[in-house]
Amino acid sequence: MEKIKLVLVNCLLLLLYSCGSSEDYQGKWKAVNLEGDKYEITFLQKKITIKEISGNTVQHTFIQTGMGHQGSTERTIDNYTILLNNGAKYQIYFPKNDETIGIILDENGVPLFTISRKDFLSYDTFSKLE
Repeated sequence: MEKIKLVLVNCLLLLLYSCGSSEDYQGKWKAVNLEGDKYEITFLQKKITIKEISGNTVQHTFIQTGMGHQGSTERTIDNYTILLNNGAKYQIYFPKNDETIGIILDENGVPLFTISRKDFLSYDTFSKLE
């Protein structure tokens, strides 16, 4: 019985580590934190780069650990959970039927960044769009 559990756990871990990131959020984003600071966030297959407009850059590897649906969008999937190599867990949420505008939340649901493919959106502007 213990061997079966071990095999199942290993299969689950392999599945989690082999999951790629969704194309919905891959690419470059204009981002704004709650203080109004501007960033450029780039998601690659398993890497996130967070670059301040001033030039400071932080990179992390990540795995996508979940996806789901919450809210009233018509989309089947409107949120994704990623786990960074530093242990941080982010949720990327698209509250409208539009993958060009979203928000990144921490594991407690606290907003970290608004993201947009086109413009830098403040949190106030973003919350009025919902």
